[in-house]
Amino acid sequence: MGSGYQCSPFSLIALADCNNFYVSCERVFRPSLDKRPVIVLSNNDGCAVARSNEAKAIGIPMGAPYHQIRNLCERNGVVVLSSNYELYGDMSSRVVSVLARFAPELEVYSIDESFLDLTGVTNPLDISIRIRDQVKKWTGIPISIGLGSTKTLAKAANRLAKKKGTGCSMIHCGDEKILRSLTIEDVWGVGRRLSVRLRRIGVLNAWDFARVPSASIRAIGGVTLERTQRELAGVSCLELEEVAPPRKNTCCSRSFGKPVIDLEELEEAVANYAIRATRKVRSEGSLVSGLQVFIMTNRFREDQPQYANSRTLTLDEPTDDPIRIVQNAKRLLRSMFRPGYAYKKAGVILLDLVSSSFRQGLLFEEHGSSRRSEFVNAVEEAASRYGAGGAFWGGQGIGKQWRMRREMRTPRYTTDWNEILEVE
Repeated sequence: MGSGYQCSPFSLIALADCNNFYVSCERVFRPSLDKRPVIVLSNNDGCAVARSNEAKAIGIPMGAPYHQIRNLCERNGVVVLSSNYELYGDMSSRVVSVLARFAPELEVYSIDESFLDLTGVTNPLDISIRIRDQVKKWTGIPISIGLGSTKTLAKAANRLAKKKGTGCSMIHCGDEKILRSLTIEDVWGVGRRLSVRLRRIGVLNAWDFARVPSASIRAIGGVTLERTQRELAGVSCLELEEVAPPRKNTCCSRSFGKPVIDLEELEEAVANYAIRATRKVRSEGSLVSGLQVFIMTNRFREDQPQYANSRTLTLDEPTDDPIRIVQNAKRLLRSMFRPGYAYKKAGVILLDLVSSSFRQGLLFEEHGSSRRSEFVNAVEEAASRYGAGGAFWGGQGIGKQWRMRREMRTPRYTTDWNEILEVE
């Protein structure tokens, strides 16, 4: 191998990846969608972000704008759905809870992918089949599992399992035949730009990539790409993260469902984004040291005047108080708002997050009291327990005419009492 390392025979990593996850979640509650072409659209029903195998067979590409494929969908009877993020997030948690029963160490990599440490398992393919069957039985979600001695090999094995339709697959670092069947674009972490540069030096597949001198790889993609090469050679460079590291910054932004002209509507949107971002921060036990607010018009509408701007503020003391964060976010918004523009998007970024265990107030503290803290905690607890409709801040508004379009969203079967599935 190019890295000069030997495969490690001791570790075994599994990647469990939900198949066509958004579509699979919809099919759990609507079995009539089985065997039918289905796509799920992104925010504001913009692009296809999930496709059933039947939709892929028709030729619907990933990320295709819906207005470009609308006729194709209508001709082929494609079921088109808006994203139901509440449902997908809850179903993801259910899948993870099942996976956790089979491995002492687990890393939730994304909403539909998790790494499991199966080191020491005597029959890994047998246990993988058991995991797949259990997840399918308890959640209704089909998954594919890839096995390898490193994360990168497990990712490649998962791709192979999906391509062959076997459900489970295992790759050893020295398996030339299998590694040659994986194009360089199939290697985890090698994007289009890097693949072009690698092909120029004769690297066409995973086997070639693993055998190239490490110095050449480092010259093309730096240390990060060299780690990927070592992982293909069986040397673990990416450890499982059982606890996700705390964020340094967090952002909440959305495109509006309709152009927003009024400052009041923009303030509502910014307040909602600020509170959502603050709740992420509070859930991780962090404090906010600064914030940034940005707004922009629709750059694709060349027939309209364009404007984009952002403002940043450093707080005099870190905080997780949503009232204070919303007040400052609105102040930043007002300082850059310009009338006469049709705004398409806004967002709030919370900056320089620090652990709440290092909270240090000012000598003459102005921003809070025990009563205010208790009040904020009570509101946030009610919102967490009963949902966004159970408790919300006045600045968030009620009508929310600016909210993103989800005209074809299915019910939030598992997270909203008013939309729970009824069986007659």
